[in-house]
Amino acid sequence: MGKKSKAKNLTDAICRDLPRLDKTYFRSGDYPGLQLWIEPGGTKTWRLQYRIAGKRYQQRKKIGNYPVVGVVEATKRAKELSTKIYQGEDPREEAKLDILNMQLGEAIRTYFKEELTTVNQYSASTIDGIKGVFGPWVLRNTYDKNILDRVSKVEDIQYKKLSKITPKMFKSLYDVVGSKSPINANRLQEYLRKFWNDFVKTSDNPFVLRKKYKNTENVYLDFLDKTELPRVMKTLVRIDDRSGRLNYNYYRENSLKPVSCLLLAFLLTTGRRLKEAGSLTWARYKQGEYPRIDLAKTKTSKKNNKLVFKLGEEAVNILQLIERDRLNNPESSFYFAIGDERNKYIFPSKAYGRKIKGGTSKALFVQDPGATWNSVLKLSGVQRHMKIHSTRHSFATNFYRVTKDLKALAEALGTTEAQASKYAKLDGEPVVEGINKIKFFDNEKTILKQVN
Repeated sequence: MGKKSKAKNLTDAICRDLPRLDKTYFRSGDYPGLQLWIEPGGTKTWRLQYRIAGKRYQQRKKIGNYPVVGVVEATKRAKELSTKIYQGEDPREEAKLDILNMQLGEAIRTYFKEELTTVNQYSASTIDGIKGVFGPWVLRNTYDKNILDRVSKVEDIQYKKLSKITPKMFKSLYDVVGSKSPINANRLQEYLRKFWNDFVKTSDNPFVLRKKYKNTENVYLDFLDKTELPRVMKTLVRIDDRSGRLNYNYYRENSLKPVSCLLLAFLLTTGRRLKEAGSLTWARYKQGEYPRIDLAKTKTSKKNNKLVFKLGEEAVNILQLIERDRLNNPESSFYFAIGDERNKYIFPSKAYGRKIKGGTSKALFVQDPGATWNSVLKLSGVQRHMKIHSTRHSFATNFYRVTKDLKALAEALGTTEAQASKYAKLDGEPVVEGINKIKFFDNEKTILKQVN
């Protein structure tokens, strides 16, 4: 819940100067139950704490935001509401009606702000996951033309009142998402179901489906083996022998985007997630005896914990190649004019400022190198479709096969040992090796040798 104050006679001057802490509330000494809440973002909200006759637990009702609603008005509203409660009215019923009259998009944004927070015991990974799915597919807050084209074919439910949303209406969106990614479709359904239960809290949840997609996206389980990996890396990173810089003629001839290629090479040499690596800034790159990247947070890092991941020789070589190129080559895809905000990103986007469907691209760094990845696989002779996340599986599998160290792999990936074992495609190696280490005889003989 956060911190709370002792009761005090709140005045407008006091309310105005109250410090912004974690989720905090101050009781008003002028009227029992009246509280001023300060959210982590600084919003100050009046709430009335009350108890319905015969009910054990206390409830809270929002009655306005400060300073729009001052101390005098807040006290007046608290008294009026208390009188209604005393007369037998239940503010919760009125609140349900207010919520059901909200548009879905408005309700989701309120949910993000008020309930989907680490203060309310949600993990950072859960928050990122929910926002990452709602953003493009429900709120249509994306520059991905493929997604925009798909969602434009179905009714925009973000502008529908919650009371008007039906399972059939959602099923149309669900099927559109599922035609691209069954995994995301199922996540969308689960997150919307969770949103309804947390925020709306009625039993007629329109986001509960009887039948969901089976996970057939086994491409996530694929990886580049020890023969394919060198071929793909050679396709991704091509250097001019004379200048020692990136060979832009090679990239142009093969219709490849240099920045995307170097980002993909970085993914293969570090095992990082696309979003995590793509948004890296030069300020987070620390050189020295053991070069590293400092990250504020990742999918699996806990709140306020700083994560550091170390860089191998080839990853450092990629960064040095980019840095040398962007500082000394005005023709470089990594070079931008002084003052351009993209200069701070390791993998900047050339598409920034270009016209796209829905407006102008605001992407400062590369966010979707999917087309480049598909071209690279084809040029490298890899005769199967693989998603970009397979770069993480490739790194994990090849790392473990040379180290046999699951703990080190977990540290390299920034995850748990249990999850690291899932990323590495071991083909039964640890099991077989473990069995074969058991000494069944008191000498070096085996059953077959006993027979012989």
